[in-house]
Amino acid sequence: MAVLSDSSRSFRAVVGRNGSTLWCALFVLAVLLGAALDRSLPLAVYLLSFWHYYLYWLAFAFGAIPFDVFKRDAVAMKTVSVAALAAVYLAAPLDLASLIVIACGILLNVRAAAALGIDRTYYGHEVAGLPPRRITAFPYSLTNHPMILGNVAAFGGTLINPEFRQHWWPLAGLHVALNIGLLVMELAGPRRRRIVRLGGGLAFASVLCGVGVAAVRAGEEETLPAVLLGAAAVACAWALYRCYAAREKP
Repeated sequence: MAVLSDSSRSFRAVVGRNGSTLWCALFVLAVLLGAALDRSLPLAVYLLSFWHYYLYWLAFAFGAIPFDVFKRDAVAMKTVSVAALAAVYLAAPLDLASLIVIACGILLNVRAAAALGIDRTYYGHEVAGLPPRRITAFPYSLTNHPMILGNVAAFGGTLINPEFRQHWWPLAGLHVALNIGLLVMELAGPRRRRIVRLGGGLAFASVLCGVGVAAVRAGEEETLPAVLLGAAAVACAWALYRCYAAREKP
């Protein structure tokens, strides 16, 4: 009995520590299944595209999640987001000017991440308490926020493609707007966490509403799977909030 009790406690501890990752995985699977049943690509694309921004805000604003768990969640959901965008962008006829701008934005982002280091890229100073460090290597020699600029260039570059812009401009526009929101959050800094918490919460609630409207319009009708997945998105947002903020550091 003691062995079973210890095993049970160990299992609960593992689930508790990795609860946010499990919620992310279950939500992604639910969206893929629901979109397949509904035969709605826009539903899947919009519902899977913006969760990493939410995780950035939760980690920055509350700092209550283990840093390695946050990095894992953020990398996984950003990968899902990029894959969703790439799937619809590459389905459109290729546009050379658009591809050049996207490539320049990605290269700027990659170079900035290499100069900053993976931990500091994911708010290692603000979330994990890494000591402050001034980075002067390129592209930080030119600007303090090259990754944000690279992201805005890459996502904005997709809009140069007329075929993609016609059908998916809300998707790219939300990406650009959320990157600008990240810039505002970083400028506010951890000393203004109360403002960051309030502003970020209102911003992501607005994004959820915008995503729902965009997905329904793109799909041209509101179906039961879409409604259920919308409810699942709200539940996932609440569960992630609990995982990231319930054990807030004093």
